[in-house]
Amino acid sequence: MRVTCPNCGSKATISSRENQSTHVADLYISCTDVKNCGATFVSTLAFKHYLNPPRQTTAQIAALLIKNLPREQQLELTGL
Repeated sequence: MRVTCPNCGSKATISSRENQSTHVADLYISCTDVKNCGATFVSTLAFKHYLNPPRQTTAQIAALLIKNLPREQQLELTGL
């Protein structure tokens, strides 16, 4: 992950991370342009949403949908 300094736009380095919850963390960051800027700051990293759900989740959803179909439709879908 590339981080830039909000003050000068130079590259910045993440020095530590503090988890706030399962999907949210505070990143402690330092600007690499120590001579001209030297800013240190905190950014928040958060999970927002899936663009494509993980395969296991997709399989679980499919299994649940099939389970709720009448028995004859289940057999038809599974090829039995």
